[in-house]
Amino acid sequence: MNSERWIFSVEVNEKASAEIGFFTWDITDNTLYADAALAELFGLEADDTSNGLPIEAYLKRVHPEDRPRLAKTIRDSIVADRPQQETYRVCNKLGRYTLVTGYGRGFRKRNGDTVKYVGVVVPAQTIGPVPNFH
Repeated sequence: MNSERWIFSVEVNEKASAEIGFFTWDITDNTLYADAALAELFGLEADDTSNGLPIEAYLKRVHPEDRPRLAKTIRDSIVADRPQQETYRVCNKLGRYTLVTGYGRGFRKRNGDTVKYVGVVVPAQTIGPVPNFH
C-alpha cells in the first residue's frame, strides 16, 4: 500500500459475523489456533488451523508489503500490553488478496510474561482516501 491514508469500514451483521475469524495464539509454544472463517480468509485448511499452526504460517499469507508493518504492530501490542488494530491484505485459496482488519491483544501471567494473544480478523471494505482536514 502506498503512503496515502484510507478509511476502512467494518460492518458486523448476520452475513459478516459468519466471515469473522477468531484466533488464539499460544506464544510460549508458538501455536496459533483459528476457526474455519479465519482459515478461509487466509487460504489455509480449517483442519490445520483448528489444530494449530506456527504464526509464521499465517504471516506468509499476508501481502509482503504489509507483513513487516503487521508484525511490528503485533510486537508493539505485546510489549506495550495494549490492544491493536491493523488493516492489511491477506491471500486466499484463489491466490487473491483480500483486505482485512485484525484486532488483537495479549494476556500476561502474574509474572508479566505475555503467554496468550487473542483476536479476530474481519473482512474490511475500502471507503476511500482519508480526507485532509488541514
